[in-house]
Amino acid sequence: MIEKQHVGLADELAALASAPAAHRGPLCSVGVLLDSAEASVAESLRTVLDTPNVSGTAIAETLSRYGTPITAYTVGRHRRRGKANGCRCVR
Repeated sequence: MIEKQHVGLADELAALASAPAAHRGPLCSVGVLLDSAEASVAESLRTVLDTPNVSGTAIAETLSRYGTPITAYTVGRHRRRGKANGCRCVR
């Protein structure tokens, strides 16, 4: 009986690994901005988000000056997307 449980367990775990990721909830503010911005702005924002020596505060302050009120916390959470403590945007 224990062997049957392990075989069933192995099958279920394999199914979990191959299942598509569940996307729960809307995009964060940064994701919405990336989707709606002009291509050049979106590319510049992606570049600066992927540059670790640029602080989330500097990014948030710059975006806010140009009319998009986003907090440093939201920028940081977007940078951690795909992780347990990140936003739900696709990595």
